[in-house]
Amino acid sequence: MRRCRGSLEAAMELRVLRYFLAVAEADSVTAAARQVHIAQPSLSRQLSALEKDLGVSLFTRRPGSLTLNAAGRRFRPIAQDLVRRAEQAAETMSAVGQGEQAALTVVTAPSTVAYLLAPFMAGGGSAGPTLRDAIQEDPSRVFDTLARSDADLGISTSPAPAPLESAFLGRTPVIAQVPAEHAWSGRSTIGLAELVSEPLILMTRSNAARLVVDEAVSRAGLGFAAVSETGSSPFAQALAAAGRGVCLVTDDARFGLSELIVHTPDGPLTVPLYAGWDASHYARSAIHALVDGLRSYCDIRMRRFPGL
Repeated sequence: MRRCRGSLEAAMELRVLRYFLAVAEADSVTAAARQVHIAQPSLSRQLSALEKDLGVSLFTRRPGSLTLNAAGRRFRPIAQDLVRRAEQAAETMSAVGQGEQAALTVVTAPSTVAYLLAPFMAGGGSAGPTLRDAIQEDPSRVFDTLARSDADLGISTSPAPAPLESAFLGRTPVIAQVPAEHAWSGRSTIGLAELVSEPLILMTRSNAARLVVDEAVSRAGLGFAAVSETGSSPFAQALAAAGRGVCLVTDDARFGLSELIVHTPDGPLTVPLYAGWDASHYARSAIHALVDGLRSYCDIRMRRFPGL
């Protein structure tokens, strides 16, 4: 077992993986050798050694060309991922060494990207937090994805499980939105009992806002008059703008829709937000700064809505 692991570690040498990817892209050892600046015989030996260490052939060999076989096609995304991670690690450590702020990747729901991360990032300008990317995921799977990816921070509607460090960011309102010609346009609030008497456009049950709506209606002993579902909040807003019903989303209004805060017997309808991250993360201070900034932005956003 030890000898096998040592062979695999040798096979995963980044230089050899880059050679493999170059050949896979060019379908030719000759062309790939020119690209990576290595003699063709040496490149051929490196590929053969890689296949020997992995215990499987990666290419179909024909005169003048090499093409990936089934094993090679399965190995290609693995090699690409390993090289990408190594390059990100090198970039990050270089930035840390030069005293620059770490670029962070966040895992969160698409709606949270739309109403929180994107406007927060845009509002910060060049002096704001350095976010590399946002991986979009269902809220229930955010922290699982965080654990098995190279992301740095997760944001979801429930606290992060141990051993992750977790922090409450704030709440975001579930907003009823109607077109300008609707009888409710111009109002700032709507009661739950009055709301459910209208045809509603709700998100699917994988969406946190939908779960909050269902729970509030059930607790109040109410029922829906009519419901249609969609998995896209912009599409829900488009349907509302077209007069198909009242949409309930966490996104800021689009298409000229008016916004109403939904009041229930237990208070305004809101969704909680929590951040989670590895407590031993090398960029822990940068994560804390980002969390503080997001918490402040949540507070500012909530103040936009009267009655909250």
